[in-house]
Amino acid sequence: MIVSVAKGYMLETLRNFGVLFGNILPPIIFLICSVLVKSFLDSPETVEFMIKGQFLPISILLLLFSFSLSSATIYLAELKAHKTFHWLKRTDVSPFIYFLGMGVGVFLFMNLLLILLLIGYAWVASISITSFLMIHFICNLILLALYPASFIIAGIVKDEKVAQSLLVPGMIILMFSITMPSLFLTIGGANPQDYYIFLSWNPMLYLFDTLHAQLQLIDHTWLNLYHYALILIGFSIIFSILAKKIYNR
Repeated sequence: MIVSVAKGYMLETLRNFGVLFGNILPPIIFLICSVLVKSFLDSPETVEFMIKGQFLPISILLLLFSFSLSSATIYLAELKAHKTFHWLKRTDVSPFIYFLGMGVGVFLFMNLLLILLLIGYAWVASISITSFLMIHFICNLILLALYPASFIIAGIVKDEKVAQSLLVPGMIILMFSITMPSLFLTIGGANPQDYYIFLSWNPMLYLFDTLHAQLQLIDHTWLNLYHYALILIGFSIIFSILAKKIYNR
């Protein structure tokens, strides 16, 4: 059943190719910008810093948001609006099986595109195998943490149009609450990690900090990586409990 649900979600995603293309286009644009910057700038250190410090993190943040929240939430909101999920309750597919099956579909899509994206960036910037694997690992922890939130949002909104209107400001808050303060604090000569306690509510913080450490832009992460893993698993458990209560009501 899990495989069938995953296959159904993936086929539906491919059928809506315009939405899929819209989700993967922003990371591709930043990758193209990285190639152009490397081609036209003569300062290797500046190019490396721009790619690793801005283009690569933003590309990954956009990709993760698109698949862990955006596309999944819109798909679930559409199911709810059309009463499709209520019909599923009359079949052998339990809500938990559907949750897992759709999660597998999201996982496969996101990981395929993530690996291709990282390979693309490895072509324009120096990324070691160890860093490649660690970035891939933390990205999947972020997916684990955010995926249940798509059920929460879809359970609250009326339909997919309302969901989409909420996701845009949500994306801005999740992304720029991390990237902009870090940028301005660095320019001002302060250590952004001294202020991370105020951003600990944002799962993207742990990805951003890990990326910078693995790409050797900073000496160490704010907390140990196993702390990040425990925090993100905690987010996933809390969101999963809330998702079960909200989406199934």
